[in-house]
Amino acid sequence: MSRAGYEAFSGFCDLYLAILQTMLFLVIWDIFFRLERGKREAIFAGILAAVNVFMRLCPHVPGLGRYVASAAIVLTYCHIRCRGCLKKAVFTMLLFYNFHGMSFLVASSIYQFIMDEMLGSLDVQDAAYMFQLYRKLLIGQGCILLIYMLAFSFAAWILKKMIKSPLSMNWQDTVFLSVLNVVGSMLVWMVTDLLMVPMEQEIFCLFTQKREMVWRIPMIAVLLCAGEISAVYIFRKYKELQDEREKHFVEEQQTNALKRRLEEAEHFYGSIRKVRHEMKNHMANIKGLVAGEKYGEVETYIEKLDATIQELDYKFSTGNAVTDVIINDKYRRAATVGITCRVKFEYRETDTVSAFDLGIILNNLLDNAIEACEKLEQEKRHISLTLKRKSHFLLIEVENNFDGKLEWREGERFPATTKQDGRPGILPEHGIGLKNVWDVAERYLGSMDVKAQGEVFRVTVMLQQGERCR
Repeated sequence: MSRAGYEAFSGFCDLYLAILQTMLFLVIWDIFFRLERGKREAIFAGILAAVNVFMRLCPHVPGLGRYVASAAIVLTYCHIRCRGCLKKAVFTMLLFYNFHGMSFLVASSIYQFIMDEMLGSLDVQDAAYMFQLYRKLLIGQGCILLIYMLAFSFAAWILKKMIKSPLSMNWQDTVFLSVLNVVGSMLVWMVTDLLMVPMEQEIFCLFTQKREMVWRIPMIAVLLCAGEISAVYIFRKYKELQDEREKHFVEEQQTNALKRRLEEAEHFYGSIRKVRHEMKNHMANIKGLVAGEKYGEVETYIEKLDATIQELDYKFSTGNAVTDVIINDKYRRAATVGITCRVKFEYRETDTVSAFDLGIILNNLLDNAIEACEKLEQEKRHISLTLKRKSHFLLIEVENNFDGKLEWREGERFPATTKQDGRPGILPEHGIGLKNVWDVAERYLGSMDVKAQGEVFRVTVMLQQGERCR
């Protein structure tokens, strides 16, 4: 093989490496973001690959320049496509740089071992020495690319096996998980600077002068990768435990809330039975007052009796005791703070959606709506509750005015609430209500849609009748 052929192959390897690194980064990106494939993702991948190839073709651009340009593209894309996920994007890039550096160290060490074996057999006196030299260098360059790809792919494969769904991160999580990434990248820079160091009369070659580094460095690289993967695994388990704890807390809170509503319903119907039982006595008292021509006292007595009956009267009758109690209870709470309510809700005997599950939905959505309205001026406090039927679907819609301020958290489908619970040992209630509503919708193979237009907040829950999943 001639020198020109070797240089042409080296140029091809540089371009291949640029494209390979882009593909490997996209694999890591997909592990943590799991975005749907589409035109935007294809454009992002194309631009990233093109920039990396262009940077490779520019001999005067340092490696740091390529990293900066690639990072700028990734962060810009994240800002446009994945708003609120900047923290996770930063971690993903640092993880990629770490895997890239560690794979390079492993490949370089194995490459050095292979080259020492192959070049050691060459005879300088041989007429075909240069041909054999370039041929073995070509083989060595192919080996380093292959080993790099295999090492990186193996680390990414393990990571993908551990992470089944996207993770949400805050800055604290990012800093914690990125410590080993930064340490790994700094180790790569240090080792790269020491691989070949020009001296006064000779060149210091790390792997030649320190033979033990041929296996020590890849061992360190493997341990750093294993440490980072272990940290991500522990973080994922911690998040799962936190989600389970939160879910358990929500279920407990919802169960207790519905128990209270059922107790209220029992008390309500008990009061009705009591009034009906005492009605004969009331009528006798009224007759006695009329017979005594005590008309003023009759009027007062009737007013008191009417007030008692009004207290027991339900403004909204939905067709189910559970939803009756919840809706009327929320209505009374709303009325006390000057909130006007419009309710169009009918539960039919043919409905297969559990009244218990409907109670969870109504409790959460109406609580959130009342809380939002309480922050507004009196004339702007409005809530609308509607139950619609379309084919075999139930559509529950709650619409309310709000102050236009929403808090969206990274990786969350819905905005967080501003409710605080000061009780010790209780998790903060940020967004828990909406998450619980979403869980109910999923059990019925349905969905939940949240929209905010101007000062109007609307939540629509779709439930599939007769299709409940446990």
